[in-house]
Amino acid sequence: MTHVVACLDGFDPEYLAATETPGWDRIADEGSGGTCEGLVPSLTNVNNVGIVTAAFPAENGLTGNTYYDPERDEQAFMNDPSHLRCETVLQRRAAAGETVAALVAKDKLVEMVGQDCEVAASAENPPDWLADAVGEPPGIYSGGASAWLLDAAVHLLDTRDLDALYVSTTDVIPHKHGPGEPAAEEWVREMDDGVAALAERGDALVATADHGMNHKSVCVDLDAALDREGLDAEVVRLITDEHTYHHQNLGGAAYVYLRDGDAADLDWLRDVDGVEEVLPTDEAAERFRLPADAVGDALVLGTESSVFGPVDDGVRGEVDLRSHGSHHEREVPYVTTTGATLEYNVDAFPALE
Repeated sequence: MTHVVACLDGFDPEYLAATETPGWDRIADEGSGGTCEGLVPSLTNVNNVGIVTAAFPAENGLTGNTYYDPERDEQAFMNDPSHLRCETVLQRRAAAGETVAALVAKDKLVEMVGQDCEVAASAENPPDWLADAVGEPPGIYSGGASAWLLDAAVHLLDTRDLDALYVSTTDVIPHKHGPGEPAAEEWVREMDDGVAALAERGDALVATADHGMNHKSVCVDLDAALDREGLDAEVVRLITDEHTYHHQNLGGAAYVYLRDGDAADLDWLRDVDGVEEVLPTDEAAERFRLPADAVGDALVLGTESSVFGPVDDGVRGEVDLRSHGSHHEREVPYVTTTGATLEYNVDAFPALE
């Protein structure tokens, strides 16, 4: 029996509502569908790892695209599998003798998601045999990269006897185009065709998303705000990674590490326009199931329309982009052939059992 999980990056429920999706609708009618919650911070690394481990960050250890090491006093990308505190579902199935595969958009996820897989590849740097079979992938900053990944997943199902397959697309289109725009509609139709093709070939399928997407008009410079109050702190903007084209490293979640003082010294931050919540470590860990030893002194979340990043003059500035990271982008759609109901996207693999 072949189990397939597809993570459609940035597939906000509003995109489904704006475009006809006959394949998705058919699967929902015959199985089930709806919306569930993703993980907070609502980021690619956090949610992809959550899905493939079937676990929350408190168990799997992934807290963002970037993390801060207080001992070294430095920030670094959270791409290495050494950050994982548990095995993935694919690892466990491979250890049991099953044949498993993982396809992702960017190299940054390959090692974490694809450990012990017979095939672990990205659209950014695919193996020659896969590019020969499916065609050279378009650039990872193109709308076609997601369709290529789904085509590659279909090829694997057609040519290999897989027990489990995970495929994760890219969110360039929803970052650049809102629901109902022509480019977004084309992307949604391609996702719909791809999911339908996977459902035809797999014995059981779940398709869901890692996070949603919102238009952002306000930027808050947390570093400037903290400096203005005379606080010595490290701000970790959690969306930060090496791929800046689509989100410009501007997202709605950040950890704050205070070098002196405690979270009570940050109470005033709640009054900054564009800041919605300032959650001390224990509260953040309990509410979003985060590892308390890896989220600093506070988790700061933006409003539906705000992101965190540098501002040329002052604390608050204007931006015009679509992004994610906060709890406002945690609602995601799902559809499954099994008839199961998902509360969280991390229920995807268990829903196939």
